[in-house]
Amino acid sequence: MDTIIVVLKVGLLLYAIYSVIVYMSRRSDNRSALKDIRTAPVLRRITDEEKSALQPFLMGQGLTVDDDVRELAGVFMRHGLHAQGGSTEHNTIDDVEVLLPYDAMNYIEAHNQAQVVLSKKGAVVIRLNDFDLLEGRQRAQRQQAQDAQWKRGDVGALPTLEEATPGVPGAALAAGEAAAPASDPAGPFDRYRRGEVDVLGQRTETPEEVASRMGRGGWASAFAWVGAFALLWIATWDATRGAQAYLAGAGLLVGLWAAWLFVRTPAAEAPQPVNRVRGMLNQIAVVNASNASIQNVSLFIGDKLSLTLPAHWRKAEAVPYGEVIEAELRTSDYSAVGFGSKWSVADEWRRFRPVFWGRHLLHLIVGVLALGAVVLSAPDPRGEAALAAQWVMGGSETAVYTDAAQLADKVPAWGRTVRVAGEGRCEIDMNARSQGNDVVPVVDCTRVRWNGSAPVIPAIDVPPSVLALAGPGFIRATENYAAASLIAMMRMQMGQAADPLAVYRARENVPMIVRGFDRSVAMVDAACKDGGGLSPQACENLQRELVRAIDATVEKDGVETPVSTWQMLAASAASDQANASLMVSRRQLAEVQRAVQQAVDSVVAAKIDTARAAIVPASGGVVLASPLRIDEARSRPAEGEEGDRAPPQSDDGADSSLLGSWARLQQHATADGLKRFSLEGLVTASGKDAAGTPQVRIDPTLDASRMATAGAYTLWWLLASALVLANGLLFALRLVQARRRNARLDADIATRPVPGATGLF
Repeated sequence: MDTIIVVLKVGLLLYAIYSVIVYMSRRSDNRSALKDIRTAPVLRRITDEEKSALQPFLMGQGLTVDDDVRELAGVFMRHGLHAQGGSTEHNTIDDVEVLLPYDAMNYIEAHNQAQVVLSKKGAVVIRLNDFDLLEGRQRAQRQQAQDAQWKRGDVGALPTLEEATPGVPGAALAAGEAAAPASDPAGPFDRYRRGEVDVLGQRTETPEEVASRMGRGGWASAFAWVGAFALLWIATWDATRGAQAYLAGAGLLVGLWAAWLFVRTPAAEAPQPVNRVRGMLNQIAVVNASNASIQNVSLFIGDKLSLTLPAHWRKAEAVPYGEVIEAELRTSDYSAVGFGSKWSVADEWRRFRPVFWGRHLLHLIVGVLALGAVVLSAPDPRGEAALAAQWVMGGSETAVYTDAAQLADKVPAWGRTVRVAGEGRCEIDMNARSQGNDVVPVVDCTRVRWNGSAPVIPAIDVPPSVLALAGPGFIRATENYAAASLIAMMRMQMGQAADPLAVYRARENVPMIVRGFDRSVAMVDAACKDGGGLSPQACENLQRELVRAIDATVEKDGVETPVSTWQMLAASAASDQANASLMVSRRQLAEVQRAVQQAVDSVVAAKIDTARAAIVPASGGVVLASPLRIDEARSRPAEGEEGDRAPPQSDDGADSSLLGSWARLQQHATADGLKRFSLEGLVTASGKDAAGTPQVRIDPTLDASRMATAGAYTLWWLLASALVLANGLLFALRLVQARRRNARLDADIATRPVPGATGLF
């Protein structure tokens, strides 16, 4: 991984050096091209009007130009350099850097003809294809006048950018004078069909319109919740052990602040101006300038105003495309708050109050992610909560119980530190499953019954023929001593005598000799023929697996032929035949033993399933539970006790077969099943089972030194659970309410009149 990172860094560095070299090369070409154009012929002198129109662009950059106008022709190209969020770009025509005033950029073509004047750094465009500097200034002045009229809401027709203005070009419009609607003898609508738009007046937003623009938000609260959970996560780090309490407190405060942000009603923003306008509503497909395959359908009033309708209004069939309409638009973003006489955002807000469910969905997602993170980090919330409770309550005294009756009379409270010691019996898990997925009761030492009755485990009747298969005499295998001696001698010659791994590998490679295999074949046949022995299916499986695992051969007509059936293997295993004694590897021997155990377990599982109903579980006393085996749980010695204890007994290396498991159950039901235990830890749960037996769960793994960590985890659990529960319920409720509200609103929209030209004049 480090190599990949180094390669990527070197690649990025080389690419950056290449980009700088390319940029510097292009800038050198720009300077050379500018030097060349200075020797080009002069077409004319710049006029005073043109020089005046250039002043805003020259003064802003501290540039001066000469009075000679030259011709420049060529391809337009933009190049530059981007680094760390900043960029430097240059516009060039025929490699000469050019300054494009006003809207000259809109007139760029594949091949460009321009007239320019020169400065020290580049050329300034006066004419470019169909662009003229003075006309560009007039368009800019008309645009400014149009913007000023729109913002002020002056009554009158909005100026047209391309029309000529009598007198001094753009003077009246630049001064902000609104053009009065012209009378047209051809009809009141003809001027609107030509794209004209009238401003009819201006007002401010109503409180309902302000609320519809603001919405209810939710992002600030969501980010605050993320910050709260981040603080709690940091509080669980070992590196912050000295400041964990402060970090957890800060996380709680941020969480409370996030909840306040969520439930509070946002302060109303200042009302914005709203203009009432009249014009023809057009729906136009606008092609994306950077990707011609993308078309965006936009709404316009005339050819001057882009209109944004509420989404549910655009779905209505009554939208009068191609007709003259009156609309009320916000001056800031041209969004509609009124459309005709019956379409009003404020009216809808009053009659059909919006239901906001998105904020609940957002917080539900944040809560689910936080809950998933804490589940992965701390999967035992009961233990963490108990340790946190002890931290908050400041309790550190340890209660000692040496008698089950004492514990039953006074069950320790949740979060209390206790030490129990006595003699008990591990519980029996009646629903455990074996490796073969059979339901087999097993001894569960994570639960101990203290001072209870002994369970009753019945015997199971397994046929002797099946027991013979499970016995050690079924297959007798010994190492091939000659081969073992040869391998040992070779290892000594190669200097591997002191290598434990080499010793293990060499031992695994030593072949095993199985003698008297005909006896094993006879035992399999006896178990298959016994009426209470192996079932036909189990017998067939065992014989097939033995043939496959042993992989024996017989000589036939001077050729070694593989043994492929049980009958061939049984015949070749007779006392005077080739396979009476077999040479197999340890892997083959293990496969044979595994196949035999599976066959025996198939019989024993059926017997156990019948005997399960006769098992009488232990009862009475007190049940102790722990995440560890209680006979293996570590605890501090009490005063007066010796610190050294006998090591706990373990089932490692015990017989894993079902027969062995049942034998351990039977032994467990005897006096040998009672064992001494000593357990000290934190109480994470207490109560009684269905029979009224007291139960106490004690966790010895919870360390008092991580109480602050447990407090942070517990707080994390509580806040995440509350966030998921509250917002899950509210999201479901608000979603149902929103669907009902939308259905009523759609029904109302269907009855509204078309907001067209009818009744306007």
